[in-house]
Amino acid sequence: MRPSFEYHRPASLAEACALLRELGPEARPLAGGTDLLVDLRRSATSPSHLVSLADVAELRGITRDGDELRIGGGTTPSELEASTLARECRPELLDAVQAFGTPQIRHRATVAGSLCTAASCGDLAPLLLALDARVQLVSTGGRRDLPLTEFFGGHRETALRPDEVLVQVALRVRRAGEGAAYRAFGQRAANFITVAGAAACLRLEKGRCTEARITLGAVAPTPIRVSAAESLLVGGRPDGAAVAAAARAARERAAPISDVRGSAEHRRDLVEALCARAIVAALERAA
Repeated sequence: MRPSFEYHRPASLAEACALLRELGPEARPLAGGTDLLVDLRRSATSPSHLVSLADVAELRGITRDGDELRIGGGTTPSELEASTLARECRPELLDAVQAFGTPQIRHRATVAGSLCTAASCGDLAPLLLALDARVQLVSTGGRRDLPLTEFFGGHRETALRPDEVLVQVALRVRRAGEGAAYRAFGQRAANFITVAGAAACLRLEKGRCTEARITLGAVAPTPIRVSAAESLLVGGRPDGAAVAAAARAARERAAPISDVRGSAEHRRDLVEALCARAIVAALERAA
């Protein structure tokens, strides 16, 4: 049975927010639709109204404001990949983009949609979490900025309110001595769905690690930060032994499930290997 809903196509952010407030919980915003349309076909969700964001210009564009890179929520992974500004400010974003589904999906999906879906296997979320990103949420009641660490709730749950739209993601421009990387494993390159992923963002001063953020994806209900791994790196010279110890700490922090794409134990093994690779790549970029 085909899903039945009323389709709305507002021309501005203000109009979109007003519609979401008026229509209430029975409305869902529609961006690229790469997750929502699949859920509709499977009857996993059944909203009475879809509010398209396709014409909302305020959600587009990649800009720099001082030491911040700002990415519009409606930006697609393909646009992110093609952006010279994004490459200059945060080249490691390409790690996540290139692991992001198929080329067709990268042309349709959006940054905001990827975050708001809150799928545990998402590729942008772990890296953005490691980069200490924050999101800007707008409703008819105003605007609020939220660190990404506070955005994710449980599985498929976020802090986004029914009448809010995720307008942009903001993150600090890469600083001297800083490097970041994301590494993921999936079963098929033609239809990549991440089985496990790890991101690292490190800063070096005179060979010592002064800052570290280590995150994991697809091995817990939400992307998670691994403080135990970070503490093993900060303050010292991150040699092979320190990297291995941090990777083992990440393995212990992972809380994966077993499914058709891999057992929980397989995912823990992947976490250890991927975390080590992400840290090494981040260190090379920092140097």
